[in-house]
Amino acid sequence: MAPLRSVLSSRAVIVGLALLGAVGLFVSTMDTPDGYNFKSVKDRYNNPNRGNDPADQNVHLQGPSNIQWRDAGQPDLTGQPLSKNPGRRPKTVQKVIEDAKGFYQRIVKQRHENLAANHYGTTSFDPWFVLMYWWWYFPPSFVCPHDIQRVGPLSDGGKWICGMSLYEEKPRSKCVLYSFGVNHETRFEGEMLDRTDCEIWAYDASVSEMGPETQGRPHVTFKPYFIGREDKVAADGKIWKTLRTLMKENGHDWIDILKVDIEGSEYDTFAAIMDDFPDVLPFSQLQLELHVHQSHVSFPDFLNFWERLESKGVYPWWTEINLNPVFNPGEKPWASEYCFINIRGGAKNLLIQNYE
Repeated sequence: MAPLRSVLSSRAVIVGLALLGAVGLFVSTMDTPDGYNFKSVKDRYNNPNRGNDPADQNVHLQGPSNIQWRDAGQPDLTGQPLSKNPGRRPKTVQKVIEDAKGFYQRIVKQRHENLAANHYGTTSFDPWFVLMYWWWYFPPSFVCPHDIQRVGPLSDGGKWICGMSLYEEKPRSKCVLYSFGVNHETRFEGEMLDRTDCEIWAYDASVSEMGPETQGRPHVTFKPYFIGREDKVAADGKIWKTLRTLMKENGHDWIDILKVDIEGSEYDTFAAIMDDFPDVLPFSQLQLELHVHQSHVSFPDFLNFWERLESKGVYPWWTEINLNPVFNPGEKPWASEYCFINIRGGAKNLLIQNYE
């Protein structure tokens, strides 16, 4: 009897699987109550000639009627080619920026509400509290009103550039890029040279030369200087210059892209820059790696630094946490890349102009 039971059991399993398969096939070919035809959509998107059939230009799903796919007051163009759908009325760059300023104020309000709720200003405040840790107080909630492109390596050292296509178009491609802190990682600068006519002015007193991507190339100037509050030669022989002095020496009154990666010294450096340029900071966008290890900055000092940037019209629109520190046991993600846009500067600032 045992062998017979085994055979019957095996046959039962096979029959059951066959029935399940038949039910699945039936369901896949039927229209659901909500109107979705899974088979027709699947067949169309698995078709190797998809896109050549004019009918493919009108592919759409007839979903539940209670979902609103368009703004109130706009015409119902469901099923028509997208090229015939006017969509939203295009906004000017200035309009996008004005709207973003309004949205951003909600984030500022939420920041202060969360600080109060987490007892900021008392000994119980923990900026690394698991439900509201450091970086969450400072989300990149503004907007880049242009295209956004990754430039440089996909790993540490790459940057997200606002309006990269603007820098690639002549005559605007003759831009000015200052790079503070280069070490030997210059793949970002190298790609900017490959794709634009930007002048690159790089400064780093911790090395004697830049990386191979920029050596011997035109439009590149490197000086072994640190950026600080005053022009001086320190006791160790290192040269310090202010940003204002460098711009004067180079004949510049505006910087298109300012890239800063100076391993925790950014707070003293930017305090000096903001003191030296009290009204308008002299750059269109800022690529800044922030370091918030306890040896670099306290939370109150960071908050003051951040809100001072905001007060000068410099707002964050992108962030990328540097995960390198967390590979060390017990370390927190205390480094993060931020991208900022300056919404001041008038005609000098390429990113706030309206273009056809």
